[in-house]
Amino acid sequence: MTKTLLSLSFSPRVASTSAALADGFIADWHKANPDAELRQRALGREAIAGPDEDWIAANMTPEAERTPDQANLLAASDQAIADLHAASHIVIATPMFNFGLPWTLKSYVDLIVRVGKTFSFDPATGFGPLLSADKKLMIVWSSAGEYQPGTPTEPFDHLTPYLRQVFGFMGITQSDAVSAGNMWGGPDAAAASLSAARAQLAALSPTW
Repeated sequence: MTKTLLSLSFSPRVASTSAALADGFIADWHKANPDAELRQRALGREAIAGPDEDWIAANMTPEAERTPDQANLLAASDQAIADLHAASHIVIATPMFNFGLPWTLKSYVDLIVRVGKTFSFDPATGFGPLLSADKKLMIVWSSAGEYQPGTPTEPFDHLTPYLRQVFGFMGITQSDAVSAGNMWGGPDAAAASLSAARAQLAALSPTW
Protein backbone atom coordinates (compact mmCIF):
# COMPACT_ATOMS: atom_id res chain seq x y z
CA MET A 1 0.00 0.00 0.00
CA THR A 2 1.39 3.41 -1.01
CA LYS A 3 2.17 5.67 1.93
CA THR A 4 1.00 9.27 2.00
CA LEU A 5 2.61 11.79 4.34
CA LEU A 6 0.63 14.91 5.23
CA SER A 7 2.85 17.75 6.46
CA LEU A 8 1.12 20.53 8.42
CA SER A 9 3.12 23.59 9.48
CA PHE A 10 1.64 26.17 11.85
CA SER A 11 4.42 28.69 12.49
CA PRO A 12 3.69 32.31 11.52
CA ARG A 13 7.41 32.87 10.90
CA VAL A 14 9.21 32.45 7.58
CA ALA A 15 12.33 31.21 9.38
CA SER A 16 10.61 28.62 11.54
CA THR A 17 12.52 26.32 13.89
CA SER A 18 9.74 23.73 14.07
CA ALA A 19 9.19 23.74 10.29
CA ALA A 20 12.92 23.36 9.59
CA LEU A 21 13.15 20.40 11.97
CA ALA A 22 10.08 18.79 10.41
CA ASP A 23 11.40 19.37 6.88
CA GLY A 24 14.65 17.60 7.77
CA PHE A 25 12.74 14.69 9.27
CA ILE A 26 10.45 14.42 6.23
CA ALA A 27 13.41 14.48 3.83
CA ASP A 28 15.06 11.61 5.73
CA TRP A 29 11.76 9.72 5.92
CA HIS A 30 11.20 10.14 2.18
CA LYS A 31 14.62 8.64 1.45
CA ALA A 32 13.48 5.52 3.27
CA ASN A 33 10.07 5.68 1.55
CA PRO A 34 10.81 7.01 -1.97
CA ASP A 35 7.46 5.91 -3.39
CA ALA A 36 5.45 7.79 -0.78
CA GLU A 37 3.29 10.76 -1.71
CA LEU A 38 3.97 14.02 0.12
CA ARG A 39 1.22 16.58 0.77
CA GLN A 40 2.35 19.83 2.36
CA ARG A 41 0.13 22.47 3.92
CA ALA A 42 1.66 25.69 5.34
CA LEU A 43 -1.10 27.00 7.59
CA GLY A 44 0.69 29.30 10.02
CA ARG A 45 0.87 32.50 7.98
CA GLU A 46 -2.76 32.80 6.93
CA ALA A 47 -5.99 33.23 8.82
CA ILE A 48 -7.96 30.03 9.25
CA ALA A 49 -11.65 30.82 9.46
CA GLY A 50 -12.97 28.83 12.38
CA PRO A 51 -16.56 27.94 13.16
CA ASP A 52 -18.95 30.86 13.51
CA GLU A 53 -22.75 30.87 13.67
CA ASP A 54 -23.23 30.33 9.92
CA TRP A 55 -20.57 27.59 9.84
CA ILE A 56 -22.22 25.78 12.74
CA ALA A 57 -25.62 26.03 11.06
CA ALA A 58 -24.16 24.60 7.84
CA ASN A 59 -22.50 21.75 9.72
CA MET A 60 -25.75 20.91 11.50
CA THR A 61 -27.69 20.84 8.21
CA PRO A 62 -27.88 17.38 6.57
CA GLU A 63 -25.38 17.26 3.71
CA ALA A 64 -28.02 16.67 1.01
CA GLU A 65 -29.94 19.75 2.20
CA ARG A 66 -27.08 22.27 2.32
CA THR A 67 -27.19 25.31 0.11
CA PRO A 68 -24.20 26.13 -2.13
CA ASP A 69 -23.22 28.87 0.33
CA GLN A 70 -23.29 26.39 3.22
CA ALA A 71 -21.21 23.89 1.26
CA ASN A 72 -18.70 26.66 0.55
CA LEU A 73 -18.48 27.51 4.25
CA LEU A 74 -17.53 23.91 5.01
CA ALA A 75 -15.18 23.45 2.03
CA ALA A 76 -11.94 24.12 3.94
CA SER A 77 -13.00 21.75 6.70
CA ASP A 78 -14.01 19.07 4.19
CA GLN A 79 -10.63 19.34 2.43
CA ALA A 80 -8.68 19.19 5.70
CA ILE A 81 -10.62 16.09 6.76
CA ALA A 82 -10.13 14.46 3.34
CA ASP A 83 -6.38 15.04 3.72
CA LEU A 84 -6.43 13.27 7.08
CA HIS A 85 -8.35 10.28 5.75
CA ALA A 86 -5.95 9.98 2.80
CA ALA A 87 -2.77 10.21 4.90
CA SER A 88 -0.96 7.25 6.41
CA HIS A 89 1.52 9.53 8.19
CA ILE A 90 0.87 13.01 9.60
CA VAL A 91 3.56 15.47 10.67
CA ILE A 92 2.56 18.56 12.64
CA ALA A 93 5.21 21.28 12.95
CA THR A 94 4.32 24.01 15.41
CA PRO A 95 5.69 26.42 17.96
CA MET A 96 4.32 26.47 21.48
CA PHE A 97 2.54 29.72 22.30
CA ASN A 98 1.92 30.50 25.97
CA PHE A 99 2.24 26.84 26.97
CA GLY A 100 -0.24 25.67 24.32
CA LEU A 101 -1.28 25.79 20.66
CA PRO A 102 -0.91 28.80 18.37
CA TRP A 103 -4.29 30.12 17.29
CA THR A 104 -3.97 28.75 13.75
CA LEU A 105 -3.49 25.20 15.02
CA LYS A 106 -6.46 25.50 17.39
CA SER A 107 -8.57 26.80 14.50
CA TYR A 108 -7.43 23.83 12.40
CA VAL A 109 -8.43 21.42 15.18
CA ASP A 110 -11.87 23.03 15.31
CA LEU A 111 -12.25 22.39 11.57
CA ILE A 112 -11.31 18.71 11.65
CA VAL A 113 -13.13 17.43 14.75
CA ARG A 114 -16.56 16.90 13.19
CA VAL A 115 -19.22 14.36 14.01
CA GLY A 116 -19.84 11.96 11.16
CA LYS A 117 -16.51 12.88 9.60
CA THR A 118 -13.74 12.15 12.12
CA PHE A 119 -15.77 10.82 15.04
CA SER A 120 -19.17 9.28 15.56
CA PHE A 121 -21.73 9.82 18.30
CA ASP A 122 -24.62 7.66 19.44
CA PRO A 123 -26.65 8.56 22.55
CA ALA A 124 -26.62 4.92 23.59
CA THR A 125 -22.96 4.09 23.00
CA GLY A 126 -21.23 7.49 23.12
CA PHE A 127 -18.33 8.60 20.95
CA GLY A 128 -16.32 6.55 18.47
CA PRO A 129 -13.29 7.28 16.26
CA LEU A 130 -13.59 7.41 12.46
CA LEU A 131 -9.91 7.77 11.53
CA SER A 132 -7.87 4.60 11.04
CA ALA A 133 -5.75 3.45 13.96
CA ASP A 134 -3.05 2.48 11.45
CA LYS A 135 -2.15 6.14 10.90
CA LYS A 136 0.90 7.65 12.58
CA LEU A 137 1.28 11.14 14.03
CA MET A 138 4.56 13.02 14.56
CA ILE A 139 4.50 16.27 16.52
CA VAL A 140 7.57 18.47 16.01
CA TRP A 141 7.53 21.59 18.15
CA SER A 142 9.70 24.38 19.47
CA SER A 143 9.45 26.57 22.54
CA ALA A 144 11.17 29.43 24.32
CA GLY A 145 11.55 27.39 27.51
CA GLU A 146 12.30 23.75 28.30
CA TYR A 147 9.37 21.42 28.97
CA GLN A 148 10.88 17.99 28.47
CA PRO A 149 9.53 15.08 30.56
CA GLY A 150 11.22 15.04 33.92
CA THR A 151 11.89 18.78 34.05
CA PRO A 152 10.22 20.98 36.68
CA THR A 153 8.30 22.81 33.92
CA GLU A 154 6.93 19.65 32.24
CA PRO A 155 3.39 20.40 33.57
CA PHE A 156 3.40 23.64 31.55
CA ASP A 157 3.32 21.64 28.30
CA HIS A 158 -0.33 21.75 27.28
CA LEU A 159 0.50 21.28 23.60
CA THR A 160 1.52 17.64 23.23
CA PRO A 161 -1.05 16.16 25.66
CA TYR A 162 -3.82 18.11 23.94
CA LEU A 163 -2.84 17.07 20.41
CA ARG A 164 -2.43 13.45 21.44
CA GLN A 165 -5.85 13.47 23.10
CA VAL A 166 -7.58 15.14 20.15
CA PHE A 167 -6.04 12.87 17.51
CA GLY A 168 -6.54 9.84 19.73
CA PHE A 169 -10.21 10.79 20.08
CA MET A 170 -10.45 10.67 16.27
CA GLY A 171 -8.64 7.31 16.16
CA ILE A 172 -4.94 8.10 15.74
CA THR A 173 -3.25 6.64 18.81
CA GLN A 174 0.24 6.03 17.38
CA SER A 175 2.11 9.26 18.08
CA ASP A 176 5.62 10.57 18.68
CA ALA A 177 6.64 14.04 19.82
CA VAL A 178 10.05 15.70 19.45
CA SER A 179 10.72 19.18 20.79
CA ALA A 180 13.44 21.79 20.61
CA GLY A 181 13.14 23.84 23.77
CA ASN A 182 15.27 26.53 25.36
CA MET A 183 15.18 28.74 22.26
CA TRP A 184 15.44 31.69 24.65
CA GLY A 185 17.98 29.99 26.89
CA GLY A 186 21.03 31.47 25.15
CA PRO A 187 22.97 30.34 22.07
CA ASP A 188 24.59 27.31 23.67
CA ALA A 189 21.37 25.98 25.21
CA ALA A 190 19.41 26.54 22.00
CA ALA A 191 22.08 24.84 19.87
CA ALA A 192 22.21 21.85 22.21
CA SER A 193 18.44 21.46 22.14
CA LEU A 194 18.32 21.71 18.34
CA SER A 195 21.10 19.15 18.01
CA ALA A 196 19.30 16.73 20.33
CA ALA A 197 16.01 17.17 18.43
CA ARG A 198 17.70 16.56 15.07
CA ALA A 199 19.37 13.42 16.41
CA GLN A 200 16.09 12.11 17.81
CA LEU A 201 14.26 12.77 14.54
CA ALA A 202 17.06 11.19 12.48
CA ALA A 203 16.86 8.05 14.61
CA LEU A 204 13.08 7.83 14.14
CA SER A 205 12.90 8.58 10.41
CA PRO A 206 14.01 5.24 8.91
CA THR A 207 11.34 3.11 10.60
CA TRP A 208 8.53 5.60 11.33
